[in-house]
Amino acid sequence: MDVRRLSTNDLVHSHERSLYTLVLLVSLVVYGVLIISAMANPQTAAGILGYVAMFALAGFFVHALALGRIRGNGVLVSERQFPMVHQMVTRHAQRLGMSEPPTVYVLESGGILNAFATKLLGRRFVILNSDVLALAVRQGESAVSFIVGHELGHHWRGHLKYRWLTAPGRLFPYLGPAYSRACEYTCDRVGAFCEPDGAINGLLLLAAGSWLYSQVDAREFAAQAEGDSGYWVRRAERVSTHPRLPKRVAALLALGVSNPKTQPQVVGNKAA
Repeated sequence: MDVRRLSTNDLVHSHERSLYTLVLLVSLVVYGVLIISAMANPQTAAGILGYVAMFALAGFFVHALALGRIRGNGVLVSERQFPMVHQMVTRHAQRLGMSEPPTVYVLESGGILNAFATKLLGRRFVILNSDVLALAVRQGESAVSFIVGHELGHHWRGHLKYRWLTAPGRLFPYLGPAYSRACEYTCDRVGAFCEPDGAINGLLLLAAGSWLYSQVDAREFAAQAEGDSGYWVRRAERVSTHPRLPKRVAALLALGVSNPKTQPQVVGNKAA
């Protein structure tokens, strides 16, 4: 299967829509109970509104301040500043039919290999940690391109829209993390749709780091999803917002994404 030929509807993981519906229903039930309680007792209503307003404002200010620090200290990507990343973002946004690409910042992260998407007051952002970009400069442009496509996928699918509406459902045990994991599977497909050549390496990069990822056998790593699935491994995933990396690699391989060549591993004086 050529992932480039998939329609945009095929990129959405099969569980994402159904889990979103459950998250939304749980949220509406919680809000309904709060409204009924408020109508039955004015004092209860005042208390509920006060707590809701307090937590909402606190959450907004914490998020706004964190993003303000990033924007104040990070490097804004543009046509003249990290043009390679700017071209990636523009190309992927056009491929996904986005009217406008998000604003991208590069931020020093103390060696953490990651990136994330966020939003504030309608503005969309992607934060790319500097060590990820350094990999692209050295050798792995396609892997970084996949990571960028993955983060654009969150904006393309609207995962960050109306989060206040679905907040109770996303905080619900097991249900919220399950929905988040389905969103991650979707965004892996989006990243592979934008940059199939870097999809597997993009995930192996997160697993083994920027120096060793090219020596990881992708199919062997994906087999860990079945071979290493003890009780606590499964339990940890159930409460996690992200699927296990071997399962993510296995999902892309099953989709038909090409398996990259593995560099020979040196054992003593001989290559393995």
